[in-house]
Amino acid sequence: MEPNQAHVLVVDDSRVSRNVLSQRLNKLGHKVSMAENGRQALDMMRAQAFDLVLLDVVMPEMNGYEVLEHLKADPALRHIPVVVISALEDIESAVKCIELGAEDYLPKPFNPVLLQARVGACLEKKRLSDQEAEYLARIKKEKERSEKLLHVVIPIGVALPAEKDFDRLLEAIVLEAQSLCNADAGTLYLRTEDDRLKFVILRNTSLKIAMGGTTGQAIPFPPVPLYDPITGEPNDHNITARVALNGVSINIPDAYQSEEFDLSSIKEFDQKTGYRSQSFLIIPLKNNVTGLSACFN
Repeated sequence: MEPNQAHVLVVDDSRVSRNVLSQRLNKLGHKVSMAENGRQALDMMRAQAFDLVLLDVVMPEMNGYEVLEHLKADPALRHIPVVVISALEDIESAVKCIELGAEDYLPKPFNPVLLQARVGACLEKKRLSDQEAEYLARIKKEKERSEKLLHVVIPIGVALPAEKDFDRLLEAIVLEAQSLCNADAGTLYLRTEDDRLKFVILRNTSLKIAMGGTTGQAIPFPPVPLYDPITGEPNDHNITARVALNGVSINIPDAYQSEEFDLSSIKEFDQKTGYRSQSFLIIPLKNNVTGLSACFN
């Protein structure tokens, strides 16, 4: 849908009223679905998403009051705003609808200008509410990720001074990082004294590859030079080298869409193995004691 377009459900047992409201809402740029009774309306709301409901009160089978009661009692539907449009003009009817959860009330025959204003106000309120819900969900997700990260980092931090097997410790870092990122593969490099990145851990779950570390399986790939051997310039075309030199993480959503880095070796690996490399997250790991650094992707 367009940014200002909403999906509105018109519920009315009168075909004339449904058509009039539908035409008016279409002119305002909204998508309209129609239901001729309350039961049909509830079934439609459970089957697809709506941004607003225009609800008649007097209907056979299930009237507007009953629809509101069912709607607001359902956690999956209660967020949908409802504007009641009814020929009943008494204050008690309007009050009852508001008490049952309706956002607003309009008498029939409706005023087109007032209808536009009420619909616009309800949709704007819903938009802001949706934004708030999305923001809160994002905060919750980030909090969960932070807590999960602590459960990973703290045990590794505790293990650092106690672990005597360096290869086992590096493996633990890679495996925990894979789990944290929900990654299919993980590679860890160590910077050598001659300014190269040496492969020390290589894991790929789908291809069942486990090299380096405690496996005893040598990694056949040559080290990555941090500097061009001829010009001496930083090897910025290699993503891992750039991360190691700059100390800044890099995220690539799709290796086959990136033009900034030379990813020919990754594509060559995919061609040989039938694998499809997707996204990459490369993170620098710094050791202040030895002055060496490592990258994980």
